[in-house]
Amino acid sequence: LSSFPVMPMPRTASASTTRRRAALGGLAALAAAVAGLFPWPRAMAAARDAVAFDAKTLDDALAASGTAGAQPSDAIELKAPDLAENSAVVHVEILSRLPDTRTGWLFAEKNPQPLVARCDLRPGLEPRLGVRIKMADSACLRVVVLAGERLYMTRRETKVTLGGCAG
Repeated sequence: LSSFPVMPMPRTASASTTRRRAALGGLAALAAAVAGLFPWPRAMAAARDAVAFDAKTLDDALAASGTAGAQPSDAIELKAPDLAENSAVVHVEILSRLPDTRTGWLFAEKNPQPLVARCDLRPGLEPRLGVRIKMADSACLRVVVLAGERLYMTRRETKVTLGGCAG
């Protein structure tokens, strides 16, 4: 026998491999098509109200967010600590008992940028929100809720001991 180098023979794809590749290709095409139908986080972040979030005073933030004329309501519950030991992490809970609550805004009056959160709710969801925020100093927290076609608000004073977003 002569010693010729042995060359591997090209593999032919089996029928199952071909079907698997076709299925994966179809799934990839479907995923690419579906990706264009949903608002992904980047698109949702681009839609945020930059003017309201970048406002430097409470009055400017309320005006920019369109919430300046909110009426006081006892149907909104705002839970926050009376004394927050660390203003870098202040836990706030909001519950609206108003029917047809659609949007909620949270403001911290003495923050460098007072509007700290906004939440749009889908119909049928319980209007309850829990967030952790930074506070620059002891301040009044204010929640504004859009329910039906009207704006309602409540507020609560929270004192902090350690600096958070101010330094």
